[in-house]
Amino acid sequence: MNARIARLAAESRFDVCGDCKFNGLIYVAMSKKARLFKALLSSNCRFDCAYCPNPWRKGISVTPEEFARAFLNLRRRGLVDGAFVSSGMHSDPEKVMEDIIETGQLIRKEFKGYVHLKIVPGANKEQIRQAIEIANRVSINIEVAKPSMLNEVVSVKSRYDILRRERWISEEVRRYGNSKSHTTQVIAGLGESDADIIACMKRQYEEYGISRFYISPFTPLKNTPMENCRSESRKRAARLYSIDALIRLYGFDARRIRDVLEDGMLKDDPKVLLAEKFGIARPIDIPGIGPRAAKLIEKGYSLADLKRMGFSVKKATPYMAGQKRLSDFAIF
Repeated sequence: MNARIARLAAESRFDVCGDCKFNGLIYVAMSKKARLFKALLSSNCRFDCAYCPNPWRKGISVTPEEFARAFLNLRRRGLVDGAFVSSGMHSDPEKVMEDIIETGQLIRKEFKGYVHLKIVPGANKEQIRQAIEIANRVSINIEVAKPSMLNEVVSVKSRYDILRRERWISEEVRRYGNSKSHTTQVIAGLGESDADIIACMKRQYEEYGISRFYISPFTPLKNTPMENCRSESRKRAARLYSIDALIRLYGFDARRIRDVLEDGMLKDDPKVLLAEKFGIARPIDIPGIGPRAAKLIEKGYSLADLKRMGFSVKKATPYMAGQKRLSDFAIF
């Protein structure tokens, strides 16, 4: 493996969501159970994001050909299932986007599987169209949930610019039906409230039609302007991901979720808070019950039946009439 490629794979870890982990060179997307080769084309960056180390040190670059060759070699060895191509802003935005597109095109000459291309702020509309034609999924990060905070952490990114491109992405992705998708990501822990993140999440799903809203808990990194700031807890990120699941998968109303916040923040498991404030109107409202288990309850299955099938019922038992004691299930 080219040493520069290995370093660029390591440096791409600063741009990760809470729904993934790295295993050596491989980026494992937990929700998809997919092993991705994720690396930057360049860690040189003209931007000045205060939370990212790349603008504050000398970086390195590889060509689209080198990136594609490294991925295809890993693929032939059965080590990866797909590719995730990103880059620091080593040049003007259109040049950076041109390199990302070229990398995708080279990969597509031999590989028909999953490819994710990053859309950079400043990419033009035609480049976005080309990237979506090549990729299964594209993404552009909006970075912060509270619009007014963007200028506090980066001086050269424009919220208007990012959302304009996200609108172009949304329009183009819709042309492909379900065969293409796009995502975004925010950093949690820069001073925003949970209410800010929930409002942003709601808008992203409803107005832009994203497939996933990723949340990256802030981690201070040495030799950055924010190295002395407090890191965000994984617990908070987990609760926010629970909110995401309630909205995206369970069909919960974001406005109702905001009603259980205290001073704009979640103090406990959001599904528990909702059940205690509003009661249980449908099986999916029961804490600890997901969509599959809710459908079984609707068909008349009991919690005992669900436990026999391997479902966890610990959180659900206090919320179902006649089955309030965990000891009821001791015989199973």
